Amino acid sequence: MNYQNLHTHTTYCDGKLSAEEMVQAALRNGGGSLGFSEHSYVFFDEEYSMSLADIPLYIAEINALKEKYAGQIEIFLGIEQDIFTPSVPVGLDYVIGSIHHVEHEGGHITVDTSFEGLQQIRDEHFGGDIYAVAESYYSTIAEIAEKTEADIVGHFDLIAKQNNGGRLFDESHPRYIKSALAAMDRILASCKVFELSTGNMYRYKALTPYPSEFLLRELCKRGGEIILSSDSHDANSLYYKFDEMRELARSCGFKHIKRLTKDGFV
Repeated sequence: MNYQNLHTHTTYCDGKLSAEEMVQAALRNGGGSLGFSEHSYVFFDEEYSMSLADIPLYIAEINALKEKYAGQIEIFLGIEQDIFTPSVPVGLDYVIGSIHHVEHEGGHITVDTSFEGLQQIRDEHFGGDIYAVAESYYSTIAEIAEKTEADIVGHFDLIAKQNNGGRLFDESHPRYIKSALAAMDRILASCKVFELSTGNMYRYKALTPYPSEFLLRELCKRGGEIILSSDSHDANSLYYKFDEMRELARSCGFKHIKRLTKDGFV
C-alpha cells in the first residue's frame, strides 16, 4: 500500500495509543511513512490539547522513533497548530493548521462538537442562524495560513462534520458557499496543500470527507493540492478509506497527491 498519513494523534493529546504503538500499527498495515501531529496547546481548552510540559517530551520521542525505525518506516515530526496557539515549536518537519473554536462575544466557542452542541451554539449565540455559525467559522479559518505558518490545511470544512444529509444546513446555500470559497481563496494565497481527510467518516460516520466533494472540486479548479489524511486517533483509522479517496480525488480533477519526504513535499 505504501500510503502516508501525516495527521496522527497519540496519548500526548486525545489519541488512544502511544506514539510507538502507532508506528507499529502503521507497519502492520503496510504504511510507507507516518507523521505525528499532536494538538498544540490551547489555554482555554486543555482537555484535548498537548500540555506545554509535554511538548519537548513529544519532540524528543518522535525524533528517537525516527532513529529506532529507520529503514523500516519513515517518520515525520509535525504538529496540528491551532489558530489560537500563539507560537509554533521549532524543529518540526511540517505544520497542519486547523481551528476547533471561534471567537464570539468575548470568549471562545467550540465548533468541534456534537450535533446537539452545534444546535445549542446556533440558538444561544447566533440567534438561531446556522449560516451565521458557518460564516464565523470560515472567517476564522480564512486566517489559518497566516497565523499558524501552515504547510497543510486541516479539516477545512469541520463545521459540516455533523451535517449528514443536510440535517443542520444546506451546503449549497449561497451564504455557506460564499463564506467557504472566500476562506479557501484567502488561504490559497499562502498555503496550497489541503488534507483530504476521512477522520469524520471514521469517527462520526459522515457520508463525505473533508473537504466535501463540491469544495474539493473548487479546490482543484483554484490550483490547490491535497494530501491523504485520516486524522487518526487509533490503529484502525490510520489509512481509512484511502483507496476510495484516491478515486474521489481523481474524479474531482486532481492529477496527483502530495507526499512529504526528507527533501520536502513532492
